Amino acid sequence: MSKVFCMATGMVFSMVFPLLAQEEGAIPKEDIAVQLSNRVLLTEEQLWMNIKVLVQNEPSPSKVIYMELLDREGVPVIQEMANLNAGRNQAYLEIPSTIDSDHYLLRVYTRISPYTSGSKGVFQDIITIINPEKPPTISEKPRNFSNKELEYPAYPGSIENSSSDQFKLTLPKAPWISVVIRKANPALQPEIALDFDKMYGQLNSNTPLIPELYGHIIKGRVLDNTVDPEGFYYLTAHGKQFHLFISRPDSTGTCYFETGNFNHYEYVVVQASAAEREVNFILDSPFWEARPGENFHLPDLVMIPEDREFLEERLLARASHQYYLAAEKQPIDSIPFQFITDFNYLLDDYNRFDDMATVIREYVPTVLVRSQNRKTIFKNFNIPYNEVFQENPLLLIDGMPVFESDDFASFNPKNIRRLDIINRNFYIKDHSFNGLVSLSSFENDFGRFDLPEKALFIEYRGLQHPKRFTNKINNTEKGSHFPDFRNILYQGTSSEAGQELYFSPSLLQGPFIMSIHYRDSLNNNWENENYLIDLE
Repeated sequence: MSKVFCMATGMVFSMVFPLLAQEEGAIPKEDIAVQLSNRVLLTEEQLWMNIKVLVQNEPSPSKVIYMELLDREGVPVIQEMANLNAGRNQAYLEIPSTIDSDHYLLRVYTRISPYTSGSKGVFQDIITIINPEKPPTISEKPRNFSNKELEYPAYPGSIENSSSDQFKLTLPKAPWISVVIRKANPALQPEIALDFDKMYGQLNSNTPLIPELYGHIIKGRVLDNTVDPEGFYYLTAHGKQFHLFISRPDSTGTCYFETGNFNHYEYVVVQASAAEREVNFILDSPFWEARPGENFHLPDLVMIPEDREFLEERLLARASHQYYLAAEKQPIDSIPFQFITDFNYLLDDYNRFDDMATVIREYVPTVLVRSQNRKTIFKNFNIPYNEVFQENPLLLIDGMPVFESDDFASFNPKNIRRLDIINRNFYIKDHSFNGLVSLSSFENDFGRFDLPEKALFIEYRGLQHPKRFTNKINNTEKGSHFPDFRNILYQGTSSEAGQELYFSPSLLQGPFIMSIHYRDSLNNNWENENYLIDLE
């Protein structure tokens, strides 16, 4: 039995669970909270988010969080998915250099939370982005609203100057606490009310609710007028590695491919089980399709000459962050080869031949190469039953099925690193295969194999690569005279109440804002307390 069969049984569970839950009204209602690193950003900066997702005050079982930035027309300009681990993650959005200076709507949610939890299931906020190459409107008139940040009270707690270049902050005791310390922003945003019900109206309650309990679920649809009840579809996800998934369409032509722990990929390849058939198939966007209604309006972004100093400081800070608070990539867990194989061969250990038929004939005694009806076919030896299969095994190149055994046989494996063999029946979901012959290339580029004409190649980004926002200076070896113009001094979460945090001041002059975000255990609400702090 292959590892993917175990994943497939998880898929069956996740498909059955929501149907039962809808009948019994038991789908979990998720409460989503997000603390932002800053609501005002420059292009080429990163918007960091301390994300927290709860179900009845416990970590949500959902494994994927969705983040998107919408322009004033409601069109997504950035969309990302990230992993959730025990209801938490420190995720980010990269602000591209091509984006216009303007206000944008940020939305954060899970696959089911907009439908089950309403306003509590969708975090929303207004983000202001300034592109120095595409500046906003400049007005000589003063603003008609004040800077609320400068009206925050002084922090009543303890901030100690523990050394010449470090401060110590003792957090209050509160669950799910997180802290951001940053430079104050000018008053670029007037008060904007985000009324969920007025923005989106009545949501479609007929939308199938599929909780992502094991990982991201890729949803696709067959566009044919009639759906073959016996047909199924292969989907191979490709990034630095590859993984194969299989799904049979339901009565509506919908397929669900549960990717589990395979998170980081850039594109997918879709093929039908009937290889000779053209693939009339599309993948649905996993993001929430609802857009704000016509009554939602963002004000124009207008700056005044007095904002020049702020902009110059932020340009310095953007450069400084690359050295001091650069995002550190976390190691990504390696995904093992998808199947439990019986034999594997590293082809560099053998003399190489010009075609796969010769390689297998010379080096793989458990796979027979035969000619049948003027075609080259492969027959794997079935070790448990001490007999030979009569049909071709599943033939794969970098996880992509190859249905034409002649093409596989004549393929030159000079760019192939590894050959894996299964000599027994094995299963992916409810599909049985007469063994396996799988090739893995050096560059995960199919080894320059001529790709099948009737396959569908679709760009589809998986979950974002994890990074970590570091709160310590990375380049201390450059000495104390190295310029430090960070505008974010600290961002992080704490799972331990009363934890002491340490941060270093920058060369920027204040005022600085400290935001403390936590869960109020008395009324089960999310609270955000903002204070002015003096770091002189």
